[in-house]
Amino acid sequence: MTTNPSHLYRALLREATYLPLPQCRSTTKSYITTSFRRWTPKYTTPKTNTGNDIDFLKHVQLLSRGRKFLSTLKRANEGYTTPLEKVLRMTYGRIGPRRYTLLNKFTYPPPPPPRPVSTAQDLFSELEAIPDLQDPKALPGAANHTPSPPGLTTTHDLSTALQELKDLKPIRKRDKEDPSPEKWTLQPRLEALLTSQINIQETFERTGRRVPKVKTKFKPPETNIWGTPLPKCREKNLKHEWYNNNLKAALPPLPEPEYQELHDMVTGVKKMPCQPKRRTRARQSSDPKEQELLEKQSSLVLEGPKPGPRLKDFEHGRPHKITPRLLRRLLGRTVLKQSPLVKTTDPEKTKAGLVFTWDDGYTVPRVEEKKLITPTNNTQSSLLFG
Repeated sequence: MTTNPSHLYRALLREATYLPLPQCRSTTKSYITTSFRRWTPKYTTPKTNTGNDIDFLKHVQLLSRGRKFLSTLKRANEGYTTPLEKVLRMTYGRIGPRRYTLLNKFTYPPPPPPRPVSTAQDLFSELEAIPDLQDPKALPGAANHTPSPPGLTTTHDLSTALQELKDLKPIRKRDKEDPSPEKWTLQPRLEALLTSQINIQETFERTGRRVPKVKTKFKPPETNIWGTPLPKCREKNLKHEWYNNNLKAALPPLPEPEYQELHDMVTGVKKMPCQPKRRTRARQSSDPKEQELLEKQSSLVLEGPKPGPRLKDFEHGRPHKITPRLLRRLLGRTVLKQSPLVKTTDPEKTKAGLVFTWDDGYTVPRVEEKKLITPTNNTQSSLLFG
């Protein structure tokens, strides 16, 4: 267990170079360098998001996080399916920081429609319609308004103002409305994505990782646990929680060139790239047999006799040989099945003008093949048996 950040950084980059796909290698390397540079001191001591110095506990947490990710990369390179699926999901934006980057274009409101270009005559007519603020007669209601002498107010006005002040009730802090309700409302593009995901999210349970379920409609309870009407503050907090849960469950589409490349690799149209070979570790001694004997004796003294393979060792999975077939299965099950293909369409047909297609690379070809084979079998049966 290393406590030196430089050693940990080099070990992480070394393991990232042995990942099976070039997309995994580049994305993981970028993630490692970005994570370390965020906390690397330039000219002063590193600061947290609040501007305070990094304390000892934060150093321990960062080192623990780095060692945990190093263990994930090592086990992924050894062929354990669960860590390998995690690396593939991070690469293609199903989890991790890239998912939020792909989701940004769905969380912001669409741009306003372009304003029609007006002619010069229309522009001058609009300018003439604007009243002149310097001319009091041009203001609305100026004809019916009679100015009163300064400092003179009627008794009726004072009594009306006092009555209005008495009728006012103090506004409690919990009854204040949300200052930005549109921030916690699903945008049309995000709602269209979540609606298409609802129809297929039941099949995500078989991908080895539980994906949070989507709920496009916000339905708060009418009363609380005491049977009284639900307070506005509680309704606001429930809406914030509902919106954040939908963001965590949303699976944004990949760019079309990247999606087509992924689809071709899963369906076998494009060959899987060759996996880099791991370089052998440099030996410290000139006599390898003597060195191996010394290591075996020292481990026997320090650790005791090692048992053979046990079922306990494979409780959390077993290592696999990373083959093109294994990669195709993992990519189709964990990435392509959870990555929609988005196309634009007529806004009159759909709410946001977007259409999403979900495909795992296996189901659609099998269904088409079954449709072709079934009429042939029926024809043969009718010819043979009448």
